[in-house]
Amino acid sequence: MVEIINYLGIHLAQLVQISPLAARGLIKLAIKDELGPYFQFDKIKFQELKLTISNSLKIRIQKLKNIETDKVIKKLEEELIENQSLITMSKV
Repeated sequence: MVEIINYLGIHLAQLVQISPLAARGLIKLAIKDELGPYFQFDKIKFQELKLTISNSLKIRIQKLKNIETDKVIKKLEEELIENQSLITMSKV
């Protein structure tokens, strides 16, 4: 599952003009916000990640200045759906 977080982190970094490392950090912090501080990233399911993007990550991105949050969230959700196989493959 870490692969999809890395993948989304790269896309988020490009969308909001931050480093990929910082973008992955935002995603991981949002997962912890949404699913609890002890949640293991490798256990996340598609629906949980989708929920995290539309809720907690959206809140974190809104705190960044001059970012069109709704467009960023929509793009990340599209990337997640298009690359759903990364999640499926990591579960096998």
